[in-house]
Amino acid sequence: PSSSSTGKMLEPFSLKATTLAATIATLLSIHGLRRKSLSKWGAGAAWIVGFFSLGSGLRGFLLILFYQAGSSATKYHKREKEKRDAGASVSAQRGIQQVLCCSLIAVLCAVGHAVWIGNEREISFEHHPTASKLYCAIISHYATCLGDTLASEMGILSQQGPISIITLKTVPHGTNGGVTWWGTMWSGIGGVIIALGSVLLDSVSGLDTRPLPTL
Repeated sequence: PSSSSTGKMLEPFSLKATTLAATIATLLSIHGLRRKSLSKWGAGAAWIVGFFSLGSGLRGFLLILFYQAGSSATKYHKREKEKRDAGASVSAQRGIQQVLCCSLIAVLCAVGHAVWIGNEREISFEHHPTASKLYCAIISHYATCLGDTLASEMGILSQQGPISIITLKTVPHGTNGGVTWWGTMWSGIGGVIIALGSVLLDSVSGLDTRPLPTL
């Protein structure tokens, strides 16, 4: 496949990309502070990872997709969650550690791609092995993080009592290591959301999104 497709590709850290990244990162950080979904340190960390992620190219919007989907899940039936787990109201606000744990690896891969590869390439392990590995790492990271977030935020609303993965016994809602079929299903949905988002972004950039013939 050719890597010369232009579409609406965002050149990494160009004036346009840098301006867009700084603007969106600022708006999201302020929004998180106002909605109390981010602490002050969390908002600062969110601005940094947002800027470098979005500045690296259009695929950086996967971070926005993860943030919006995760935030929506956190707010969904919030009062009911607080009844089932008293710590739900506290965990709803993200601090610097939570922000970095959910984004740092992907941002480092995105910046590495921008520095070593340059413009985004379609996934092709034959023609663009390093670029493909970096982008698949980004997709995998956000798919895992969103899957975990949705499993926790939606799983707690399950009518089924969670089962501990250690003892295989029923445990109270909100217990670490407790899983339900409902939460597991939402974990899979989180991965699908990120996968669809990556296909959409690559389509906008004019990159080939056809399935690979082999893995």
